[in-house]
Parts: sequence; C-alpha cells; structure tokens
Amino acid sequence: MCDGNRNRGLALWMALPPRKLSFRLSVVEMTRGAGPTQVLDERANAASIVASSHDAIMSMTRSGAITSCNPAATQMYGWSACDIIGHVAEEFIPQRCRSGDLAALRRIVAGEEVQQYRTERISHDGTVMKVSVSMSPILDSAGEIVGVATTSRRITDLQQAHDRFELRVDQHRTDVVDAAGRLEERADQQRADLQDASDRFEAQVDVERQVASDAAERSEALVDLQRQEAADASDRFEAQVDLERVEVREAQNRSDIELDAGRAQAESDKEYLQAQLHQSQRLEVLGQLAGGVAHDFNNLLAVILNYAAFVSEELAAGHDGDLTAATGDVGQIQRAAERATALTHQLLAFARREVVQPVVVDLNEVVAEVTQLLDRTIGEDIVLSTNLTGGLWPVLADVGQLEQVLVNLAVNARDAMGDGGTLTIDTANVTVGAGRQVRLRVADTGAGMAPDVIEHVFEPFYTTKADGAGTGLGLATVYGIVLQAEATIDIHSLLGVGTTFTILLPVTDEVATPVEEEPTYERTTTGETVLIVEDEEALRQVTERIFTRSGYRVITATDGADALALANRHEGDIHLLVTDVVMPNMLGKEVAERIRLLRPDIQVLYMSGYAQPVLAAQGRLDRDVNLIEKPFTAAALTAKAGQILQRPR
Repeated sequence: MCDGNRNRGLALWMALPPRKLSFRLSVVEMTRGAGPTQVLDERANAASIVASSHDAIMSMTRSGAITSCNPAATQMYGWSACDIIGHVAEEFIPQRCRSGDLAALRRIVAGEEVQQYRTERISHDGTVMKVSVSMSPILDSAGEIVGVATTSRRITDLQQAHDRFELRVDQHRTDVVDAAGRLEERADQQRADLQDASDRFEAQVDVERQVASDAAERSEALVDLQRQEAADASDRFEAQVDLERVEVREAQNRSDIELDAGRAQAESDKEYLQAQLHQSQRLEVLGQLAGGVAHDFNNLLAVILNYAAFVSEELAAGHDGDLTAATGDVGQIQRAAERATALTHQLLAFARREVVQPVVVDLNEVVAEVTQLLDRTIGEDIVLSTNLTGGLWPVLADVGQLEQVLVNLAVNARDAMGDGGTLTIDTANVTVGAGRQVRLRVADTGAGMAPDVIEHVFEPFYTTKADGAGTGLGLATVYGIVLQAEATIDIHSLLGVGTTFTILLPVTDEVATPVEEEPTYERTTTGETVLIVEDEEALRQVTERIFTRSGYRVITATDGADALALANRHEGDIHLLVTDVVMPNMLGKEVAERIRLLRPDIQVLYMSGYAQPVLAAQGRLDRDVNLIEKPFTAAALTAKAGQILQRPR
C-alpha cells in the first residue's frame, strides 16, 4: 500500500502534460524540441533520478500539502510514503523553526529566489534532526507557480563538528593576517618618521652651513645633537619593530592554541560517535533479551492456545452437560496467563519500568515477614538463620519489591544447596564515606560460583540451571530493583564454600507516615456512567462487558479524540474515566487532563501494563494517581473502580 502511494507520487511528476518542473533541471527545458515519446522517456528518467536520489525530495502544493516524496524522504523521516503524502509539511517541522520555513515557502510561491539554508525536521520517533534544505518552484506550461519542490539533506554530527573546526581555523587565519597588516602599517609609519627626521636634519645642516664661521662650534654641537636624535629615533624604530614581532609571535601562539582546542573538540565529537557505536552494541544485547522473552512467551502461548482448543472441542461435543474437563482446561489457561503476568513483571523490574510506590520502612520488619514464608518453602534440609541489628535506620523503598528481592535470593540459594546447608539473612547500619546506609546480606553455604559465572549472573535469561529449572530472570530482576531503589549490590562467591549477596540501601530523612488503607469494596452501583478509552478493540470490549455486568452505564471510545468528543456531547453525568495510558496520538494522561477541563468532578482510573508516562520522577506513582496494572481480573477492576467512586469528593 505504501509502495503504491510512493509510485503514484512519482507518477504524478511524470503525468503533468502541460507543466514543467523548475526543480534543479526543468523537464520541459530537457525535452524542448523532442517528440512525445522522447518527452515521456525524459520524464521517466527525471522521475528515476528523483527516486534514486540520496537526498529527501518532496513536492507540495502552494499551501504546503505534500503530493509526492522519494524513498530517501521516507528513510530519513521514518514514515512510509502513505503516511507522508497528503499531510502538510508543517507537521514535520519543530515549532521553533516553522516561521522561517513558512516564510521561505511564501517567498518561493511569490517568485523570489531562496538560498539553501539550514533548519530542523522531526522524524517518526520524535528525534529532531538538523538538515540542509533547498527549495525550487514547480511551474506549469504557462510559467505559473503551481507548487514547490524541496530537497533536504541531513547534517551529521561529524559534519557539524568539521564546520565548527573550519570556522575557527578561518577566524584564526584572519586574526594572523590582520596582525601582520598592522605590523606593516606601523613599520611604514616608523620609516616615514625616520625619513622626516633625516630630512629635517639635512635641512638644519644646510642652514648651519650658512651661519658665520664664528658659529661653527655651535653648528657642530647642534649637528651632533641631531645625529643623536636620529640615532635615538632609529633605536626606537628597531625596538618598535621587535615589539611588533613579539606580538605577531604571540598571535601565532594564540592561533595554535585555538587550533589545538578545535582539534580537541573534533576528538570529543569522535568520542561521541564512538559512544553511539557502543549504543548500537547495547541494542544487540537487547535483541538477545527479546529472544529470551519470545521463547518463554511462546511456551506460555502454546499452553493457552491448545487448552483453549480443548475447551472449544469439549463445549462443541456437549457431553450431556458434563463440563469437568473443560473446567480443568480453563484452569490451565488461567495458570499459564498468571505465569505470563509474572514474567512481564520480572521484565519490568529488570528494565526499571515497574510501578514503584516507595514508603519509609524498617528493613527488619520486611525480613521478619518474608522469613515466615521462607520457612515453609526452602525445605527442611536447609537451616534459615537471621541476625537483625536493632535500631536500624529507615530506608525509602517499595515493600513488595524488597520482598521479591529476598525471595529471589533465597530461592537461588536453595537451588545452590542441593544437599542442604545454611541460609543466613542479616542487617546492619553502615557508614560509607560521609553517607549512611543500611546493609542487607544474604549468604548461603552452597556450591558457589566461578568468576566467569559471576560476570554474567545479572544478565537476563542467563542461567546455569538445568532446562526448565529456572527462567534466568531471578537475579536480573533483583539487579533491576536494586538500581531503581538507588542502591548497590555486590557478590562474593567461592566454589565449594558458598555465595554472599550484599545490598547497600541509602538511608532516608523522610518521616514515616501512616498508610491509609483503601476502604473495602462493599458498595452497590447506582447506575453510574463510565467512559472507557482503549485503542485495543478486544480489551475495550472485555472492559465494557465487566462494567456492564456490574450495573454501570458504559460509553466507549477508541482514542483520545473520540473520548473528548463523547465527553463534550454527552448530556448526563460521567462519573468515572477509565483510560489506557499508552495510546497513539494522545496519551491517557493528556486525555484525562483535557476531559477534566470539561468535567471537573470526573474521577480517573488509568490502566496499563507500562505506566511510565503517568509516573513521577524515579518511576514512582504519585499519591493522587489511580492505576490498575494489566492484565487485571474483573473482580480487581470493579473493586478499584468502586473504591474510587466511594471516596468523598
């Protein structure tokens, strides 16, 4: 479909019978005097040149609507031809540059010449790039301007650095030439002064020769005096020349220093480009992560798809109302979906994108809660020992994430102690430099790890366990949580001796505040109206069904613009807005802000599996933001909505 639009765009250039393009080389000028077949061939050649050009070439109407673009334009901007053609050029220009570009367009349409200039453009992923742009008018056979052709070339970072370097070199050359010119001017002036002094001396000598002989001694004395003055003037001239030479050398030294600075800047730019290369290498690592995710999710999806097929077959067969097998298959589907949900949360924790709700906490209390669970799960052949220091300093952390760290480390230690052993968890206050920290240490007496294994233990999907014994995300999740909490983690391990993980959490100065528990969902709906905004059709239908079954009146919208239109024309009250966070064209946060301008009393519930756009700094959720994470159950969704609606406004 996009290739078709691109070809139609190029064909549009070739199918302008009475028009000529003043774009670089006029088609009519090329084909003047040629027959119809030759004209078509020349136009085809022109279209081929445009299509194969490495520069981004677009044609547009006098008002700026894009009518065609070449492949280089789609590659540079990241959009397909079908996403570009029909749009106005202003959409690809940053706000700060629009006035200049629109002024250039008006000048071309008015018949004026526009020199090549530099400006900025916006690519599909939002990146702002620097480009060099030239414009040419598109003329019809009568010589009237019917459109504009633009040619854009991206200006690379290396080219900008080179331009700055050349500019500095030219400036320093100018400074040296100016200094040399000033030296020559001063030298000429000194020579003129010396000549004037010599001329005056000779004139005075001539006058003195005319004086009577009785004034000869005075004349000789005067001559000696004039000679001395001339010598002094000559000495001053030579001293001035020497001074100017020193100034020129100093100017040259300053020029050399500036040139060295320019070279240093160029080297800095080179280092930046090398950093970009390292970034591409990191992307390769992310590709490996994507492969691991795909492997695990494909396993889970295989379970879900096949058990769903079993349920369908059993329902079709009927079996006289006996749905026992179907019920068991549905349970398998639910368990697979729960494992997929847990895998998603592990990935978000590893990537430091999970929703964090930190509170001031005593780490000893968290350890005490978790050890009650661990006593029942790590096995009877493992001794669990705790050594908790009293008076522990408070830390700011998400309690659920701390519990996950402890459980993951304990499970990892259990697997390392196949023949039994001791698992020790201890806490302490420590001071590192000028900073106070709380230490959490988890140690086991298991098999230990070799140095080459330690280097990779925090990488996602890296595991030394047998197939099926682990996902390879346990320690990667721990690492992500630790970094998100602005803490550090260290490993000490010896083969045959055991492994110790040491985590240092920063101490907080915040004061613990009592957490208000949400009221129990016991209300009965009174037919409140809910506006659901979700771009995924299947999930929108499921969400609508959940609220409708619970007695709510439901309005649905496919995106932000649709939701604003519905909120504007709906005559009754809308009590609750339930919106996805990440949607095309308009994010859920903007949807909520704009609808609240129309309906200030509306309550808002965000739903998302990736809530970054509504989170505050450091990935934390503000207290006034209501969020339910995907995937959710009907019970969890209706409970959350009921709790929000029964709060006092």
